[in-house]
Amino acid sequence: MTDTDVTARAPYRVAFAELDPNALRAELEERGYLYIDEVPEGFDHAAFVSEHLGPLLPQWDGVTTIWSIKPEAGFEESYHSNNTKKLTPHTECFEWEGVPPKYLGLWCLVPNADQGGQTTLTDGFGFLASLTEAERERLRTQVYQFVSTPGLQQLDMGLTAAHPVLEERAGSGPILRFSCRCIADVDEFCRSVSHRVQEYFEAHKIEVEFSERSLLLWDNHRFLHSRNAFQDTRRHLQRVWVAEQ
Repeated sequence: MTDTDVTARAPYRVAFAELDPNALRAELEERGYLYIDEVPEGFDHAAFVSEHLGPLLPQWDGVTTIWSIKPEAGFEESYHSNNTKKLTPHTECFEWEGVPPKYLGLWCLVPNADQGGQTTLTDGFGFLASLTEAERERLRTQVYQFVSTPGLQQLDMGLTAAHPVLEERAGSGPILRFSCRCIADVDEFCRSVSHRVQEYFEAHKIEVEFSERSLLLWDNHRFLHSRNAFQDTRRHLQRVWVAEQ
């Protein structure tokens, strides 16, 4: 038995041969995410994402644009993507000083052979709509100190930045920043929101079971993502971050 939930929904999917790359940005604007499978051998995922969504950003080391996500020795006891443990709902790069990546691209080199290991998503704007206006206003105005995961701190790649959870921007779309684990000055209101985020996530999550070469794209300013625990240490995904344009 894994920590998957019977309420999880299968993702909206498009076979690669049926995909219109020129409509990709509009599709993501409408749905917030897209799962593409039946991707041909030899496909260059990073080049495709860069061509159709925007320039790729360097990852945590400041140099690499394609980041491997696979279990590695030394991270077994850390909260980090490079182990086999469950991850809690979060957006990416909440601890950046500037604008976090607009889109994330995640594709599969080696799929999980046992149960678990699914990437899970839910619409963070849907969660915000479930709050009262007073609660949303507090998320817009109260500033919290976001910090990197223990795994990144272990690699000396940790960052910290102060932001509201919900940033409204004149002339641009809002940015949702959130982590259930990485807010240093968490208070009772934030703990309550975190608890409700996890309840909402479990009730509304979309569960992606990767096949080889399949590609998952989503709007990081809007969607929360997570991962179910797994055991197959051969599981190997790769990730890119796409800059806002």
